[in-house]
Amino acid sequence: MAMRLGMLGMWHSHAQGVVDRVAENPGEFELVGGWDPEPEIVRARSERWTKQLPGFRIFDAPEKVLAQTLQGVVVEGRVHENLKYARMALEAGFPVLLEKPAGVDLAGHRRLIDLARSKHLHVQMAYLFRSMSAVVELLARARRGDLGRIYHFRARLPKDIRDYDRFVEELKLYRGGIFFEMAGHVIDLMVAILGRPKAIKPFLGHHGEKPGAFVDNGVVIFEYEHAWGIIEVPILESAPHQRRIEIFGTRGACIIPHLGSGHLANRSIQPLEVYQAGKERWETLELPAATLQLYDLRELAACASGKKQPDFGFDHDLAVQEALLAASRM
Repeated sequence: MAMRLGMLGMWHSHAQGVVDRVAENPGEFELVGGWDPEPEIVRARSERWTKQLPGFRIFDAPEKVLAQTLQGVVVEGRVHENLKYARMALEAGFPVLLEKPAGVDLAGHRRLIDLARSKHLHVQMAYLFRSMSAVVELLARARRGDLGRIYHFRARLPKDIRDYDRFVEELKLYRGGIFFEMAGHVIDLMVAILGRPKAIKPFLGHHGEKPGAFVDNGVVIFEYEHAWGIIEVPILESAPHQRRIEIFGTRGACIIPHLGSGHLANRSIQPLEVYQAGKERWETLELPAATLQLYDLRELAACASGKKQPDFGFDHDLAVQEALLAASRM
């Protein structure tokens, strides 16, 4: 029987990916309906989604979504509003798939997790890079100890300079600018490998040609007992295919030369470059690319029903959000 879902907030760009996956897998998922406070978003989503999803309804209040027969709620509103929507879903008794990042208030995120724990409900962050084939293999090798003692984690997540003006408008409420918008994806992976950082040193700049104070080029150094983490997020990029992760350890290394994304043109094969101490040369693994956001929905269904434990738990998600807010000077 398909898992019946509702959606609170429909603004986020990742919401379309959720709808696409539901439409492609009607035997597993059903999106009953959604709500958003912005009329323009409602019009745009209604026009497209009612064609994709038979029976999908737009409701005029969040309470009406939560009054439906559901097994879970997806939260896809604006970042500063999403903790409120997630709390409403938990209070109504539903597990939550929460769009990244987890709001702008660390204390509010902690209260949300406390509520989820008290009600024995699952809350899952929608960090879609978690399911990428190369990321899954990289995490497995790091966690097994294949790379030895890891001393360097580096990731860069550039955004296309052609999207500059749109992000200035969308992110005007957030001091961390484009770094806050994007860095959580790879802080999530860094924390999964190295844990909570000891110290964080942000370098958040406005280096674009247009006047203003918008953070359009962020580099942050994360200090660990035996490693450095370096994360770079510019929105000044003209060169394609330069989203990458590099991990170096005392017995090996892994590099993802291009992460890709849900909205970029992606190859059907995702490469992972691997070096193991004692080998003569690097090896390139060509891994079949995963369908992004399908993992998120299947993980939500499995964890909400008690069939498995979460791959990323509450303490991990809190550590990620704490690091992201500190790195974003928020």
